[in-house]
Amino acid sequence: MPSVAVVGASGCVGEAMLELLRESALGEEPPRLFGSARSAGRAVPWKEGFELEIEELNESADLSDIDVALFAASGDVARKWAPWFIDEGVAVVDNSSAFRLEPGVPLVIPEINGELVSSAPAIIANPNCSTILLLLAIAPLRALGPYRVIADTYQAVSGAGRGGLEALERERARGDFQEGNPFPFPIEGNLFPLIGEVGEDGMTSEERKMLDESRKILDWPDLRVHTTCVRVPVERCHSLAVTLVYPKEISRADAAALLQSAKGTTYISDPSRPPLPGPLSRTHSVHVGRLRRTGERVLQLWVVGDQILKGAALNAMQIAELWRSK
Repeated sequence: MPSVAVVGASGCVGEAMLELLRESALGEEPPRLFGSARSAGRAVPWKEGFELEIEELNESADLSDIDVALFAASGDVARKWAPWFIDEGVAVVDNSSAFRLEPGVPLVIPEINGELVSSAPAIIANPNCSTILLLLAIAPLRALGPYRVIADTYQAVSGAGRGGLEALERERARGDFQEGNPFPFPIEGNLFPLIGEVGEDGMTSEERKMLDESRKILDWPDLRVHTTCVRVPVERCHSLAVTLVYPKEISRADAAALLQSAKGTTYISDPSRPPLPGPLSRTHSVHVGRLRRTGERVLQLWVVGDQILKGAALNAMQIAELWRSK
């Protein structure tokens, strides 16, 4: 069986991909690991005490034994190297934002639009983490009718990569805030509504991603999504407070039934036991709770999911598994 490649294997998402590969049929053969010249030569634990070595990503790499590559690197790396992998006959599942809005590039959440994955070598884009968590919760509720979305996100520091986790640990231990490494403001004991660059319209790039990507994934060009994205001092799980406004009266019971049967989600019906980001760290499912009808046409819900797993590595793995099954 051909091997899988992981590009960016030394980062948080790359490490999570390796953990998932150990338990997946995709990992039946040891994966090939690629990284920068700085990471090349580093040994990474694999199965049964074996280790894998990170190879430097360059034009001399032989990709003939690889059929699908998981990219967990920056957008610049993806733009440079993903087309080369395709030319070599390797499918690419890219976790960066480089190709998400490119025409003809599928932007995939397998539970929602997995049918877009074809068997040919191609780039398949992994959505933004907050977009994945939001849409897994609200896509089933479209069966009640069209809606307008208001979503406030409470995003874990892992969304900023290993540097975010290290910043939270550093500030908790010593109160040592280092501006720009990676956050513009202290994170311990704090939160701030500024994730990404601010555009001319006042929206941050994170908020813009949630709007544009949701429209593409749901094939709903005029979907309205109003977001405020907030960074909070939580390690791994993103949380979202979501309001859906419908044009007609809707039923809470109907909404609950749809969520109970939805793929990739766990619905918690007890309003006194809401999903919490701490206990749900490292879980695969997206948890939905606090479902309530606050008006004849309004539903509100609370959503929690692991940013590194379903928000990134797990969704990419599911895409790769789907691609190989074609």
